[in-house]
Amino acid sequence: MKRLSPSRLLNISMILIFLLLVLPLYVNRGVSDSLDHARDTGTVGGIDFKAYYIAADLMRRGQDFYDVELQTQEVLAQGLPLNQSFYIYPPLLAIAFVPLTALSMQTAAQLWFFVNLTLYGLSLAVISRALRLDRLTRMLPLLWVLAFLFPPALFTMYKGQVNILLLLLLALTYWLYRKGRERMAGVALGLAVMIKIVPLLLLLYFLWKRRYVLSLAAICTIIAIGALGLVIVGPGPHQTYIGEVIPLLAEPRPNPANQSLGGFLSLLLVENAYTDHVVHSPGLWKALTWIFSLAFVLAAGAITRPSRTEGLRMELEVALVIATMPLVANIAWVDMFVLLLFPYAVLLNYLLIWRDSELTGRLGAHPDRRPRLRRALLACVCASVVFVGSPRFLDLLAGFAGWQSWLTRNALFLSLPFFGLLILWMSLALILTSPKGIPSSCRSPVPAR
Repeated sequence: MKRLSPSRLLNISMILIFLLLVLPLYVNRGVSDSLDHARDTGTVGGIDFKAYYIAADLMRRGQDFYDVELQTQEVLAQGLPLNQSFYIYPPLLAIAFVPLTALSMQTAAQLWFFVNLTLYGLSLAVISRALRLDRLTRMLPLLWVLAFLFPPALFTMYKGQVNILLLLLLALTYWLYRKGRERMAGVALGLAVMIKIVPLLLLLYFLWKRRYVLSLAAICTIIAIGALGLVIVGPGPHQTYIGEVIPLLAEPRPNPANQSLGGFLSLLLVENAYTDHVVHSPGLWKALTWIFSLAFVLAAGAITRPSRTEGLRMELEVALVIATMPLVANIAWVDMFVLLLFPYAVLLNYLLIWRDSELTGRLGAHPDRRPRLRRALLACVCASVVFVGSPRFLDLLAGFAGWQSWLTRNALFLSLPFFGLLILWMSLALILTSPKGIPSSCRSPVPAR
């Protein structure tokens, strides 16, 4: 009988763990808990899906689906608990959800959960192909198990959010660009912008890098979808969105789940029910949020200065731009951090290429320092992942540390995911700005264009 190698045994074990433990966890969530928010027990299953569904239903009936009063009335009419989860996105998502209104909200939530689960698998496959991670046959099953255990992934599906679709579109944008299909990449990017505005940063990046074919395709897609939405929905909801919704999005949202730069500052500078704020000053919050957000955007622009960038450097630059998105968005619930899977995958690819170059002795100067630097970077990436997933661990610790109000009401303690995002952003920035951050021997090949 042929003996199994350790790597093959690990792969088989990971596949069994995925099929017997991880996948059933998701299936159970999808079948039983995809709309447990409706039970009014304090759970959040389907809490965002509910907003999408109600907006689509109001649209189907020809009503202004951005009107908060109408949304509130519909929530009460459906017998759902009332909260601040309302529809705040461009019309495209509501238009896409209209067919689901033919089903009951419960059935539609279950269907949407499993659509999201499928899209997540597709996202991981596209990221693997785009970054050539599919070459890692010895560790690919382990990476997939870890990706499905990434807390933001599970909870963004559980809440019925649209972040998985956004991740897929961003991954498709880069993959199609790498394949030389810039027009299709632009269409994918344009769709992402019209679902959530924040991917506009990636469009600005491609304009900054003078990728005009991709950028023009994205702009044309945005214009076409905008015009189609105006025809389908009419001018009324658009006026409400521009005049009422967008200004509200610029207001402080102090909530431990809001882990953007603005969310972090609001816990410190705006009176709220969650933390012991330092001072109540919305004006100071607004000024600092704008200043620091602009600083991060300008820094990303300076780091990704226009040049004929290809290969590994472009991967790192796109990862930096994607990491900047939840950082500067005023509202970035921690579940939006599922988008960080792309930057994490890029850093993993970078570390593996670096390791392979060490083994072949092609690193050049100071080879003795390279292993220590690689271990330090790996430690930063691991710390970032742990911090980003920390809210779920903090939930488990809440009962144990509940008596320590100084800890559970401490803005710094509640903002660990934000610090994890900062660690990720700074790691990417340091690699890109370091003179030897990307040795010539560590450049991944680029397909013929």
